[in-house]
Amino acid sequence: PSFLYLAEPTPQQTPQQTPQQTPQPTHRILTDRELAIRLSYFLTSAPPDRELSQSALRNELHRPEVLARQTDRLLADPRSWQFITGFTHQWLQLDRLDFFQFSYRLYPQFDESVRQAARDEVYHTLNTVLTTDASLGRLLKSDFVVINALLADFYGIPGIQGDHFRKVQVPEDSPRGGLTGMAAILAMGSDGERSSPVERGAWVMRKLLNDPPPPAPANVPQLSRHAGKLLPARRLLDVHRELPQCAQCHRKIDPLGFGLENFNAVGRWRKQEYTEIATDRRVKTTRLHPIDPSGTMPDGTAFANYFELRDRIAEHEEDFAQGFCEALIAYGLGRPFGFSDSQLAHHILTRAHSRDNRIREFIHALVQSRPFRTK
Repeated sequence: PSFLYLAEPTPQQTPQQTPQQTPQPTHRILTDRELAIRLSYFLTSAPPDRELSQSALRNELHRPEVLARQTDRLLADPRSWQFITGFTHQWLQLDRLDFFQFSYRLYPQFDESVRQAARDEVYHTLNTVLTTDASLGRLLKSDFVVINALLADFYGIPGIQGDHFRKVQVPEDSPRGGLTGMAAILAMGSDGERSSPVERGAWVMRKLLNDPPPPAPANVPQLSRHAGKLLPARRLLDVHRELPQCAQCHRKIDPLGFGLENFNAVGRWRKQEYTEIATDRRVKTTRLHPIDPSGTMPDGTAFANYFELRDRIAEHEEDFAQGFCEALIAYGLGRPFGFSDSQLAHHILTRAHSRDNRIREFIHALVQSRPFRTK
């Protein structure tokens, strides 16, 4: 069917009320059947299965221990992959990966198969952290990647065969391991030809540090001043920092993006930045620039290279958890996170923190909360 309908009863109008006297919104406890529907669509994007429906018919689903057991059962069900993909896509805004056509001339290895594998890496990594009951912080820095043979070849990791995704250990000096080393995340911070320190830095602030920068002002100037010059990204962005209306935000955003400049537009590791000037599809001039990945965090903490940047970001696990929690509330309740949800977020974060910020604890805390069980 093209449309999906969920029954949501509303309070009945009393005889004393006139049509102009609309009753104030009230919250009521969901029936077990309604709770089963909400839980099932949250974790499987589908109607309740037979076991969950039977639990609701026996009027036992509202009991905390039964609700927790059913939550664990659904998370272990293969259908929970719909939760992994749907939530992760919304949380990390992976739709940006499809915004651009990546230059085949510059990046012939990054075809549609690799692009899809890069997207799947994000999903499989979150699923691995969930199923192994690991800490949410493993998404910021870890000693493993979850890849298949296609992505292993793209990353230069030998000894991997087969199309299935599996957990692979990486050495401490590997740039992979964590969201900042994933091709999908890095490719979203480009325009299909060149990396964009601004896009990457803003994404890190929004999704990893939970400190979103304000939107760009309407009168942002173009980079025409340096059009036709073979300049590295760091020099080009000096134009913005010279202008008062841009300097304040770019001082925080740009250094984070510069720390990721060792990755090219499709997320492969590099030591030099390649620039070119092309006319009528013919390359006119090219140049290689040394990359300076040093910078400072928004709080002023310095880093010398990508590896130190990743370590500094990993120290902000609680900020990352806050952003993850807000995104989970929005997805689970089917509405944007608002100021009135602050108390719910605090409750979830307190429980999750006491259990090493395990993803499963975030989910259980939300499902057991009053907002999830009321309408």
